[in-house]
Amino acid sequence: MDQKEIGRIFYRDGYALANQHLEEEISAFNLTAAISQLHRVVDELLDSFLKRSEQEGRAAECKLGCTWCCHQAVFAVTHEFLYLNKYIQQHLSEELRNKALEKAREKVLRTHNQPLETQLQMKIACPFLQSGSCMVYEARPMACRIYLSSSEMACRAEFDEPANDRNIPELFEFPLQAGRMLNQGFVAYLKQRGFKVSELPLEQGYSTMVTLGQTMEDWIESGPG
Repeated sequence: MDQKEIGRIFYRDGYALANQHLEEEISAFNLTAAISQLHRVVDELLDSFLKRSEQEGRAAECKLGCTWCCHQAVFAVTHEFLYLNKYIQQHLSEELRNKALEKAREKVLRTHNQPLETQLQMKIACPFLQSGSCMVYEARPMACRIYLSSSEMACRAEFDEPANDRNIPELFEFPLQAGRMLNQGFVAYLKQRGFKVSELPLEQGYSTMVTLGQTMEDWIESGPG
């Protein structure tokens, strides 16, 4: 089976998962359940993949406290911002929420007007990174879940010299493809139902949503457009 066919399978799986939870009604409860299930599917898939990779002698070197990738540009999609915002409101204190929002806005100011190529090379800590760990780990977007490296040294080299084309993180290709296509299938279903879906840098999408006071319920109530 070639890579394109594998991608199509995961795309269909993402679409089917969304349809399973949302066909009857797109409600905040159902959308939360659908995204939670999407995360479980990806996490279980990656867990199996990583166990097999370790058995084959190519284990991932990602570990708690390793934060090289937590300083790069991360893009997420509307449903991920909605889920993330809901998680933050439920699990983070007001003090932590305010600190994260302040950091998000600061990062937006530094990156927003830069060309995409420059943004991708800028190394600024994620607003949710605190003391070497992620405050929103359970609700982190797909891009974070599937970014798995077989070489911490390569990640550090890319962090130290992002403009050097020779410094390329040694990422596992399968998780990247599987996660992206599952998410794309999920998004395709939302678009087919007529909802507006946007992809934005993590800090921009989150800070905008908080500034506007938009919740998952608001987005759904606004209806297809």
